[in-house]
Amino acid sequence: MILGIEGVSCVGKTTLAASLATHLDQPAVVPCYYHASPDPTRLPKPEPFTADHQLANISQFLDVEDLRLARTRQALAEGRDVILDRTVDTLLAHAHAVGRMHGFDCDDQAQRAVTSRTVAMPDLTIVLTADPDVLARRARLRKGMPTIFYDRHFSEHFNTYFDHPLAPAVVRLDTTTGSPEELTARALDHIRRHQAGEHPLREAS
Repeated sequence: MILGIEGVSCVGKTTLAASLATHLDQPAVVPCYYHASPDPTRLPKPEPFTADHQLANISQFLDVEDLRLARTRQALAEGRDVILDRTVDTLLAHAHAVGRMHGFDCDDQAQRAVTSRTVAMPDLTIVLTADPDVLARRARLRKGMPTIFYDRHFSEHFNTYFDHPLAPAVVRLDTTTGSPEELTARALDHIRRHQAGEHPLREAS
């Protein structure tokens, strides 16, 4: 299967992906766009102020998505599970959030840009959420973290996007409290339910 791990920065995506990797079938963990990029320093700034600027940014990230798709296809060909640290939905969630913050709406154009390409689409996406104050405390421990990534309004709009994502199945897990082991157990429960064909997948965020 292809599993997507989503959420704003500092919410625990990479930690959960690493933990889940020990429980799945020799999974390949495909890194986020920043770490998958051949040159992260050339990636666009996180806070565009116009729709055209945002759409240009998405185009750049879709070039990185081509590299992530190649890794995903290789792992599937080897009979391995895949864990995506962020999915293409992250590009659309970001565009949705930034647009709401700066007074523009390029949601439909952004979605057309993404769906016009072949991308790595997860079978199930786990969206991690957390209290904004907790995110801010975590972010202060990361040197150079852009403030938009832990802005309360950005997080709210980003998470709202996942009410109607491209991914066919989504579950939200709150990481505000609880241990990493407890979060992993909750995620595994949803993965197994998904694999068994149980729907809908819902957990209070």
